[in-house]
Amino acid sequence: MTAKAMNSASVRDANRIYFQALANSRASLGNLSVLPVLIMFLVGIVTFGLSLLSADEGREVLSFVRDVNVVIIAISALFMALSVFRKLLYKFQVFFSVALAGMALGLVYGVCLLTVPLVAFVNVPDKRVSTVLFAVTGSVGLGVVAAAVVVHALMLRHRLRVGHSEERTIGNFVAVSRSNRSKIVWITFGLVAVVPNVLTSGQYLANSLGALGLIFFACVTPSLPVEFAYLAYLKSKDRAYWEARPPRLPKDERRRLARKTAMWVFGIAVALALFWVFAKNFSAGV
Repeated sequence: MTAKAMNSASVRDANRIYFQALANSRASLGNLSVLPVLIMFLVGIVTFGLSLLSADEGREVLSFVRDVNVVIIAISALFMALSVFRKLLYKFQVFFSVALAGMALGLVYGVCLLTVPLVAFVNVPDKRVSTVLFAVTGSVGLGVVAAAVVVHALMLRHRLRVGHSEERTIGNFVAVSRSNRSKIVWITFGLVAVVPNVLTSGQYLANSLGALGLIFFACVTPSLPVEFAYLAYLKSKDRAYWEARPPRLPKDERRRLARKTAMWVFGIAVALALFWVFAKNFSAGV
């Protein structure tokens, strides 16, 4: 075997080991019951706020975003419910891996959306200005996310050619990535957070932190859906990347887990309902 052939084989082995580790860690189908909860929580917070503001004249764009958020929450709730059927989950792994990639993209949307109101609504009393700022900030955020997806896809393509390192493979399990430590992050921090607040005596600190958070999350988090989507593609080609179905829990353990899940769902529903009532009464009083 030539040196080139040996190198090609080692690259394939490194990539195979990496994505098998990914399938059994961060991209495990077991996370299909976790990501929807995170999405519903993050998107739900913003949706409640937008529901209060969208009734104001000239803020129709907020109503559109709110309606989109409701659809995202409904889809997340559907997949959270489907994740209970473990046999179905591990039988149709390609479909649910695609769904997991979609949930990862929804998580990117949720964490980025959470920063937009900080930029648009804090220290911006004028309703028209804040609405325009919300639309512009959201559009810029979507553009940055789209560009970041392309960059992460190109980075993945490069790593597939040279082979994933052992450090990245281990990082799937310890959830540590040194790639986020970039000089660009510190330059962005200086330009977005420090400079404007020095010039304005800290008046726009919250807005700056929101913009900084949006840029950071929009640049870093899209790596998740990119790798999850490629793993789904690999699963469609080779069952070597499929996960082994975990052993069935004892009956008593399943009952305990079901009661715990029901309590969490009930608690979250009550908390959201109380928050909704409080927010409605507060806005009416104002």
